[in-house]
Amino acid sequence: MKKLLCLLLCAATITAFGQGNTLYKINVVKPKAGMKSAFEDSWKMHLNKFHTGTDKRMVYEVISGSESGSYVLVEGPESYADMDKTLATAKEHTLDLEKNFTPKLEVTGTNSIYRWADTLSYHGNVKADLLLIGITVIKDGKAPEFLTELRRNALINEKIKSPVSVNIWVRQQAGSSPTIVSRRNLKDGYKELDTDYFKMGPDDFKNAYIADYGQEAWDKRLKILVDDVVSREQFFEKMRPDLSSK
Repeated sequence: MKKLLCLLLCAATITAFGQGNTLYKINVVKPKAGMKSAFEDSWKMHLNKFHTGTDKRMVYEVISGSESGSYVLVEGPESYADMDKTLATAKEHTLDLEKNFTPKLEVTGTNSIYRWADTLSYHGNVKADLLLIGITVIKDGKAPEFLTELRRNALINEKIKSPVSVNIWVRQQAGSSPTIVSRRNLKDGYKELDTDYFKMGPDDFKNAYIADYGQEAWDKRLKILVDDVVSREQFFEKMRPDLSSK
């Protein structure tokens, strides 16, 4: 994840077309060394004070990769219009963060807005405590053809009745660095990643794709998925119900 200086959980100022209730604010924070327990205790107190009503938070812990030990705080779904609203507790909320929460964090983190792409996702309503996250940065100008392939992913998975579950988010206001986040929902745990776990043929997806779009499109797809990419990153997260709104 690219690190940016940020203030936690503050509403962004945005001018853009409405997207409906498909937007999520994603904040990634990391406790200072030796302050993991203190961080979690402070967050629980903050959560119980400010996020038990409609303004809820979901929390995930990063458990592998370069950002291992970080926490992902998710707010949403909402629309751009929702971001114009100011809660009555906004000032108290900010003061509580500044006093009890922010001092326990490293000074860097991420603060981004993503749109959930339902037409690119597949069986996204599957609930799982273990998640495989992929972050892909696309070359400027290549996002349309890359997203076309993600759409075909969903369509072919539906055709072959794939048992996997994947959600796709597209970063908003990404400028010259279009960014896609995929979340594989590992309902049955790590063993889902074993190649023979679902007992599907290794060429089922390829054969179905070629049947629908042709060999030339398949060959182009393989090129797109490599040549259009600036960087890829994968890591595991786990859901933290104890740190999330009920």
